[in-house]
Amino acid sequence: MTARCISVSVHQPVGRTHAVNPGWEALWRAPAEVFLQMNYNMLQDQQLVENGIMPHIQQFFRGEEVSIPPISYDTNTVEGLASKAGGSVWVCSYGVPVRDAPDGFEGVLFQFAVPEAAEIQHKYEALIEEQRTLQASLEARNRELEETVRLIAAQRDAIQAMSVPVIRIADGVLCLPIVGMIDDARASTLLERLLEAIAAQQAAQVLLDITGVPTLDARAAAQLVGAASAARLLGASCTLVGVSPALAQTLVELGIDLGGLDTAATLAEGLTRALSTRRGSAQRSAARALERGERGEAQRSAAQPRGDAPSRRR
Repeated sequence: MTARCISVSVHQPVGRTHAVNPGWEALWRAPAEVFLQMNYNMLQDQQLVENGIMPHIQQFFRGEEVSIPPISYDTNTVEGLASKAGGSVWVCSYGVPVRDAPDGFEGVLFQFAVPEAAEIQHKYEALIEEQRTLQASLEARNRELEETVRLIAAQRDAIQAMSVPVIRIADGVLCLPIVGMIDDARASTLLERLLEAIAAQQAAQVLLDITGVPTLDARAAAQLVGAASAARLLGASCTLVGVSPALAQTLVELGIDLGGLDTAATLAEGLTRALSTRRGSAQRSAARALERGERGEAQRSAAQPRGDAPSRRR
């Protein structure tokens, strides 16, 4: 108990400390007299609960030998020792019961300073901080990647919309120039935009220009035929223009049936045919309107009452 190289404290079974040695004062840099007058109770020390060693302390006060792992204990948080002790100290502890005490047993606690534990704790805290910084960086990077993905998706949608422009080239005549390959996603966009334009502009003629399509397989041809069929349901007829000799040969070799879809070699030919059909329709409409007007006039004349007929001579 007189040694200064090791901290020794003696505790009652109820958790109170009733004796400490000079080594205790040297370790904790606190006056023993002040500490013993505080009536300190280890079983009620909240800091030991927070450090996670209270189960070891309870085992110690049940009269069992315990080995307590290193902890950092701050004496400035103990009421009565604040500003009178040395502050935070890293220690490891070993407790043993003494059986011949008047109360049945006393708990003797040996405590050792562990200076390297402070360095370990510092490295651990630095590692935790580095991990937090890395986590924050990863989260920021993920947000950037998500924003990039959204931007790419928006650009892809814009490019798809631009890749299937529906152009009004005359009253009731639309042209849909297609450049590049026709896949399922693009075919769906093509059909959607085409039907929207037909309905909005009440178009009667649609030119599907595939001059910029390098090749046309059976699936793509079926998608074009489907688009033409859907357009017919809205009252518009479609003409496939820009069929190159190589493309025509491919369609023949594959045995692809365009389903009676009208074709034209060039856009100019398709446009001339569409405008001619449009003029013919307009003339027929005007003729029918004139015919209806003349027929209505005749019916009105027939409906008027006639005057007295002149008398005949006998």
